[in-house]
Amino acid sequence: MLTVNEKVNSYFKNCSKLTACCVTFIAILSTGIVSKGAMFFIISSMSNEWMEFSLGERREDHDHFRHVERFACWMWALFFSFAVPELFSFLQSLHVCLSRRDCWKRPRLIDFTIAFLFETAQAIGMAFLLGSVLPYLSVIHGIMITNCLHALPALFNFLSRKYDEPNRMAKMTADGIAFLAQLSGCLHWTFIQGTTAILTNSYDFSFIQRRLMMNWTLPVSLILISLGWWENHVDKDVPVGFIKFLGRIKENMKETRPFIQMFVSLWKLLFFVGTMLIFARVIFMTQDERVFDANLDHFLLSIKDGFIQFADSLTSANLTSPFYVFVIQTTASFLFYCFGTFACKIGVQRYCFALPVTLITPSFICMWAVTQFDLLNLCHGCLSTGAQYFTGGNYQKTVIMICLGFIWFLSQIWITLHIWKPCNTSNEMETIDTKWYNSFVIDQSMSLSPHYQTEHCSITRLFGVVTMWHESTEEIQTILKSIFLMDKDQCERRVASDYNKVTDPHLYHYETHIFFDDAFEWNSKDGVASRVVNNFVNDFIAMVLSMLSTSTDPPAIIPTPYGGCVVWILPGQTKMAVHLKDKTKIRVKKRWSQVMYIDYLIRYEMANCVDLSNIFFLSLDGDMDFRPKSVHILVDLMNAQRDVGIACNRSHPTGSAGPIVWYQIFEYATCFWLLKHSEDLLGSILCAPGCYCLIRASVLMDEEIMNKFTALSVKAHHIIQRDQGEDRWLCTLLIKRGYRLAYSASSYASTHCPETFNEFYNQRRRWALSLFANTADVLLNCRQIVKMNPNISWLYIVFQALLLTMGILCPGSIFLGLVNISATTFFLNPWISLAAHSLLIFVFIVTCFLAPTRVQLAVAKFLSALYAIILAIEGVNSIASICGYYGVESSWTMYNVFFLSLMCCVFLAACLHMNEIHCLLAGPIYLLLTPSMGMLLFLYAIVNMNVVSWGTRDSNSAETATGETVKRETENHSNFDNKYKEKVNSDGLVPQISSENDQTFNTTHELPINNTSYQSWEMEQDAEDAAVRNASIPVMYNQNPYKTQASLDWDLETEVKLSKQLCNVKCLSEDENSYWNSVIAEKLFPVVDSNQEHKERISIDLNRLRNLSCTCVISLNFLFVALIFGMQVNTDISISQGLNNTNSSSQNDTFELTKFKDEWGLQTNPMHIVLVVLAGLMVAIQFVALLVSRTKNVIRLLSSVELNFFRKNPASIVSANGKPHSNHVVLIRFDPAANHKEKNSDSNHHTDLSQMSIISQF
Repeated sequence: MLTVNEKVNSYFKNCSKLTACCVTFIAILSTGIVSKGAMFFIISSMSNEWMEFSLGERREDHDHFRHVERFACWMWALFFSFAVPELFSFLQSLHVCLSRRDCWKRPRLIDFTIAFLFETAQAIGMAFLLGSVLPYLSVIHGIMITNCLHALPALFNFLSRKYDEPNRMAKMTADGIAFLAQLSGCLHWTFIQGTTAILTNSYDFSFIQRRLMMNWTLPVSLILISLGWWENHVDKDVPVGFIKFLGRIKENMKETRPFIQMFVSLWKLLFFVGTMLIFARVIFMTQDERVFDANLDHFLLSIKDGFIQFADSLTSANLTSPFYVFVIQTTASFLFYCFGTFACKIGVQRYCFALPVTLITPSFICMWAVTQFDLLNLCHGCLSTGAQYFTGGNYQKTVIMICLGFIWFLSQIWITLHIWKPCNTSNEMETIDTKWYNSFVIDQSMSLSPHYQTEHCSITRLFGVVTMWHESTEEIQTILKSIFLMDKDQCERRVASDYNKVTDPHLYHYETHIFFDDAFEWNSKDGVASRVVNNFVNDFIAMVLSMLSTSTDPPAIIPTPYGGCVVWILPGQTKMAVHLKDKTKIRVKKRWSQVMYIDYLIRYEMANCVDLSNIFFLSLDGDMDFRPKSVHILVDLMNAQRDVGIACNRSHPTGSAGPIVWYQIFEYATCFWLLKHSEDLLGSILCAPGCYCLIRASVLMDEEIMNKFTALSVKAHHIIQRDQGEDRWLCTLLIKRGYRLAYSASSYASTHCPETFNEFYNQRRRWALSLFANTADVLLNCRQIVKMNPNISWLYIVFQALLLTMGILCPGSIFLGLVNISATTFFLNPWISLAAHSLLIFVFIVTCFLAPTRVQLAVAKFLSALYAIILAIEGVNSIASICGYYGVESSWTMYNVFFLSLMCCVFLAACLHMNEIHCLLAGPIYLLLTPSMGMLLFLYAIVNMNVVSWGTRDSNSAETATGETVKRETENHSNFDNKYKEKVNSDGLVPQISSENDQTFNTTHELPINNTSYQSWEMEQDAEDAAVRNASIPVMYNQNPYKTQASLDWDLETEVKLSKQLCNVKCLSEDENSYWNSVIAEKLFPVVDSNQEHKERISIDLNRLRNLSCTCVISLNFLFVALIFGMQVNTDISISQGLNNTNSSSQNDTFELTKFKDEWGLQTNPMHIVLVVLAGLMVAIQFVALLVSRTKNVIRLLSSVELNFFRKNPASIVSANGKPHSNHVVLIRFDPAANHKEKNSDSNHHTDLSQMSIISQF
């Protein structure tokens, strides 16, 4: 059963989809009719001008040459209508060739030649049709002729039928009839010469030369045009050799089209206009051969004057002037193309694209018939021909033509039958096709445009990799709930696929690997020191056992060369391996955990996999709260865009209510709303947060990336860039190597954020330094990156450079703002305000250099509170000033306008994310804390650059070691290097130590068949999902007992939580043991800083780097403040002097102070204007990117909705007693855009579990 909210959401989506379908259908049909109507209006106008010229010559009208200019004017309108889509095609091809070098390659000469000839032939044929055929036919005849443009596609369809194709003979018969029908359209003019008096717009019967020309221009034009639409009707697997050859060229053109189209588009324009000019000269030579043959310049002058008339028609108020008709035709064609593409993307191709495209021709003919009977006078003057078609002897001939037109229409439907077959397309999955539409035959060009079938990927293999350290029990519970939901979702999909044969596009294989840093501590029992897991691991194990049912198999305990591993088989039959790292055996910290799981999963777990493109790592932090559907969205994104190396989602900060959490809520929202969208649109996001992102396994096979990522930090800037922000460092390496980083706003996850001021400052200290270091690295290597990465352009580099510059100057900008605010709010002299704030900042900087961290943070808290009070007072004063309250004169300054514009952008961005609009409530807190987070935090991070501690979770001590324990551990560290090297055998591997009791263990644990179930936490949250039945999946394992060679220095007998599981102790296989020993010796050997000289050198280098960075940053901000403040003061001096000369009394002094205050707030100078315009431009770019992204999300949302109004309700499958009928499976369709963030994850798990439920009975 669906909840009320789910029903409302479903109804709303269905109504939205239905509305979109209706609007799309009407738009496609209407724009198609308008486009054709405007085209025939232009052609009819050309014909009328030619007729007037002919009649004027016969009447000896000396001004009849003006009709030549008008003819040329309409010809230019025709040319520009043809040129617009070709220019779009050229610009898109140029853009792809310059910025998306991975999306194209140079074609072979034969491929380029074939495509070039076909496109050229179509351009010539289109010029023939528009210049020498349609102007001399009636509108009804012309619209019928446009159904005869498919001769070559019909022939190719006939030749492309495969031997094993169902109903092959019937289809070939239909293809043959369609080809003959198309051929009759090409040759019908020869057999209906007697009807030319009726079917032509010219009433002069003396032009025998014209009539003879039509005998060959009509069939030639139709056949040449059909050559341009060959791609959809050839196949590389057909038996006919020539068709097979063209099919291979078509396959190659998926990648070579941008290069080919870049040249062909311009070439077609030249050929089209050249052919049109030649035909125009031939036409008028038949009328006045003496003038136009003797004087070519006179003809060219007429063409030039026609162009001038076309340009002058822009100022005309008549909507039937050439320029406005051109605009109408071009706009209608472009809207037809946009709505047609939109209909295919949202999955309504059959009813909202194919149907209106098919109805355009009959609808246009019906409108023409209405004008002929004078029932509609609006279009009578434009489309009627004045001929009486249904009178006397013309009746029989007209009926013959209508019958022929109907046959042509039916043959066109059969040839373009593929548009009625919906294909699974998505916004990201489409091939970059730079061939646009033909605006003159918009319906035929869209029906016959190149169409490529989407290749379906194999089943996805997904590894959830979690890095943990000192997580609290609440955070452990959160990540475990998310893992269990993935386990359940994977089980349900597998059961539906294996047992009920349900085709699920999101079927995947999943397993979890958790890497616990520093998981062991020393334990002294009976005077013997041993290693046991710490309290955080015990809390994790206790939480897992409490959340799993008692029927779940106990975990397998495996001692390993790096420490140990505990493996659970979850109820959904997915594996959860917890790797416990011992810092005396393997390198610790998050970057080395990442190296550990990357190397292990790729080199060992997937050593036999040939293709890693469909294998992904779901990188998680130990406090993440997410749902399976958010993972599916990222997987879909990665499968759709093969150039994406990492994809991240929208992260929501969670924590206890407080100003720091509220600040982060608003900060995260604005950053993801604006910055991420703009970076993604311009090329690539700069950083994918490691707390939740999806990594393609194949990109981690790049040796250059992994060699740099696994390198030790031997220099000061290495520590800042690599160890303080390992996620951003990996992203920088990927960007340098040419990979793209993508962002999906439809995927959601929640992460625990710092709740205290001190923890937040320490976290952002690392983030700020890593951000500036990696961004500077990208900018310094911009030439190499632009050359190597096809997604990165110089526009992207300029955008990032401006962001970095604004970030560096942010403290100075905020400082100037505080100086101005204090001066205007508290009636201070600007110099006094400057001196006061300078003293406060100077004291803070000195404190950061000399005082310990706790004192620095205490001073930062005090200054943050002080600045917040100042901003609050200024906020009240600004509102009063803008609104004119309390007698204050209303004032609108440039800064007020910019601030309000910025707030409007943020509000509109929130409105585009309605499920996140509550984030705006934290906006006032964000504004009040802006000086603290934008100025003080930046200075704190720069001055403390030499501090390399992690900063967060340091307070959670894993051990309360005594002095003796610390001493023992230190000695162990200092001697470990020598001990390890002594153990290395001749093969370079570390042999395992034999077991103390020489006990024999099984390598695997036999899993009995049982019904999967979870503990009460899930049952309470999944009450509405009671219909789900978890089936038992038989799992067979080979039992390969062998004798272990390792002695357990992990003392399992003294473990708190694992001592009862000694019977489940397993050991690694020889291959895995050898692997871990080799990888530890090669990459992950624990680093011991026993070299005092090396430590001192690193410390000195860090201090030097800190001093240099502080000097540069403070100097730049000092110069910036001096420049801006100096310009303000210079402007203010003249105002102040004027006020002093005119006011001498105390009352006047008060007035002077008030006037001075107002003038100080209103001062603007060129530098202010430049800064405001630059900031406004950056905001505008980000807002436009947001609009584009949300439009794509709307398309994805509508494409995920199926309208089943005339189908049986899935809910009716369940019987009256509440039990589902046997052999019926209902998968609620995955909705990528409806993944909303839950307000309370603990109370809303049942909603997410019911999103992908199985109703089945076994």
